[in-house]
Amino acid sequence: MSNWHDIGTADDFNDGEALALVAGGQPVAVFRLGEDLFALRDLCTHGNARLSDGYIEDGCIECPLHQGLFDIKSGAARCLPVTEAVRSFPVRVVAGRVEIEVSDTPTLPHEAAIQHRDMTVEAIEMVASDVAIIRLRGAGGAPLDYIAGQYIDVLLADGQRRSYSMATPAGAALLELHVRHLPGGLFSDRVFASLQLGEQLQIEGPCGSFFLRDGSQPVILLASGTGFAPIKALLEEAIRSGSTRSMCLYWGGRKQADLYMDELCRNWAETLPWFRYVPVLSEPETGSNWPGRSSFVHLAVMQDYPDLSRHQVYACGAPVVVEAARRDFSAVCGLPSTDFFADAFLSKADSRP
Repeated sequence: MSNWHDIGTADDFNDGEALALVAGGQPVAVFRLGEDLFALRDLCTHGNARLSDGYIEDGCIECPLHQGLFDIKSGAARCLPVTEAVRSFPVRVVAGRVEIEVSDTPTLPHEAAIQHRDMTVEAIEMVASDVAIIRLRGAGGAPLDYIAGQYIDVLLADGQRRSYSMATPAGAALLELHVRHLPGGLFSDRVFASLQLGEQLQIEGPCGSFFLRDGSQPVILLASGTGFAPIKALLEEAIRSGSTRSMCLYWGGRKQADLYMDELCRNWAETLPWFRYVPVLSEPETGSNWPGRSSFVHLAVMQDYPDLSRHQVYACGAPVVVEAARRDFSAVCGLPSTDFFADAFLSKADSRP
């Protein structure tokens, strides 16, 4: 069933600009092109970014994360790296009021309604000098409805927000977030300096289209730094569901401390016959006798898997890592673009993770 939602008057929308809002629980970007209004789901289908923050040109919206293009009128993907269309919503004007039609039933499982929740800080664990794991419990104890691999927005002062992937599988009583400290970061400074147990945080979510797709192909999981968070969620969901699908995790960092849950991954590799773990450091400390691989993480994958034509790849981390993997896996290793799934994050001090 669909419902029409009043979102204002035509004068509320400026020509050549995007306005972000929520309608029917969905994050929506409304665009005005001349006298016409169009609405798209306000989340890129390739990485976690708000299309309403993008650049409008020639009837397209450019994702601010990786410069992929979507057609504003239809939501169609127009330029790599995006290959999946973004959902569009019908718009009409009735008696001077603008209305948008949003289905009560999500078209896809990751398009569940955005929820606004109050959360309590249950635990803060410093797992590295610049990485903290915080665990949040929802008010009333009801778990957030989400799919493993998705993210939430932590709502801050002055309408700002910071996005963090959930490192726990669906239905978890506590949400686990991995926060890297970036000096000057609006939220990460607070986590490392003053956040207290029992403190209340407001969140919105779930968001994002990073989740494990059905299929029988072997899976390559690629993480850099705290990009491990949603990868951990995918793996724990696979373990919980009894999956035996072949998966190999490549986790990259500069130094050994960047692999802050290395022991957990090694334990998985020892106990799960379908799982393999390859830790990779780009700059191991001199004299550390690092026993693992020394390389850029995506190059280590290419060395081990020169043919990726029959695989699915799930990559999360800094855009430079994710985009290098997307480009090289396709051009060199034959990975179909439709089998590469990514959750890249920006940092504007700490805008992502």
